[in-house]
Amino acid sequence: SMAKLSTIADTTKVPLETLKNQITELSNETGVASADIAESVYNAISAGQDTGDAVNFVSESLKLARAGFTDSAAATDILTTALNAYGMEASDVTRVSDVLIQTQNLGKTTVGELASQMGRVIPTAKQVGVQFEELNAAYAVMTANGINTAQTTTYLSSMLNELGKQGSSADKAFREGTKHIKEGGLSMAEAMEQGWSLTDVLSILDEQAAASGTTISNMFGSAEAGKAATVLWDNASQLNGVLEQMNTAAGATDEAYGKLNTTSFQTQLILNQLKNTGIELGTSILQMIAPALQT
Repeated sequence: SMAKLSTIADTTKVPLETLKNQITELSNETGVASADIAESVYNAISAGQDTGDAVNFVSESLKLARAGFTDSAAATDILTTALNAYGMEASDVTRVSDVLIQTQNLGKTTVGELASQMGRVIPTAKQVGVQFEELNAAYAVMTANGINTAQTTTYLSSMLNELGKQGSSADKAFREGTKHIKEGGLSMAEAMEQGWSLTDVLSILDEQAAASGTTISNMFGSAEAGKAATVLWDNASQLNGVLEQMNTAAGATDEAYGKLNTTSFQTQLILNQLKNTGIELGTSILQMIAPALQT
C-alpha cells in the first residue's frame, strides 16, 4: 500500500517513512486498517489534495465516514468533490464535514446517500451561486418532507439547471420579476452574488406565478424542477431555519463521532493496534531474513 502511495505522493514535502508513521498512528486512533487509510490518502492526493494535507484530510473523512454510516472511500469522494467544486482550501474540510452531518441530522438521509448523489448537482449549484450550506439545507428540507435523496438530487438539479439556463421559462420569469433592480432583469447567478437566498429567488417566481394566475411549479419547463420549487417554497420558513443551523454546524462531526465510542469500537481499536504491531514486527523479521531467503 505504501509502495502504491509513493507513486503519487510528493515525498519532497513529506518523506514516505513519515507518511507511513502518520498513517499507522491514524489507524491506531480510528480502528481503520492502515492499508485502507493508505488507499484513502492515495485517493485524496489523486483528487487534488496536497501531500502535506492528505493524512489530516483523511482523518476528517474517517470521522465523517463513521458518523455518517458510510465507508471512507465514499466520505473521501464527497469531501473532495465539494472542496474542488467550490474552490475551498484543505482547511475547510471540517466545515464541509459538519454541514453534511447536520444535513443527516435534520433531513431523512445519511452521509452515505448524500455521497452517492450530490456529485450530480454540486457543479450546477456552484455555477448558479448556491453555496454548499444552502444546497445542503435544501436536501434536508426536501428529504424531511418525504422525497428520497436520489429524487431530491434529480429535482434540485433540474430546478437549478433551468434557473441558470438563459432563455428558459424560469430564467425569463425571474428576469421579468427583477427588472426593477436592473434593466433586463437579473440572472440567478447575479442575484446570488448580491447576497440573495434561494427563498428570495423563489419568492420572485411565486410573485410572477400569482400575476399570471398560476402556481410556482408552472414557472418551470419540467415537472421535476417544478416539484423542487413547490416543496422548497411551501416550506420556505423551514428552509431559512435549516440554513441558519447549517451556518452554525461547527462541531457536528466530532459530536456524532463521540457518541459512537462504544465498547465494541474500543475492542476494534485494540485489535487494530495489535494488527499494526504485527505489521511492524513482520516487516522487521522480513528485513532480517531477506538475505538468507535470497541465498
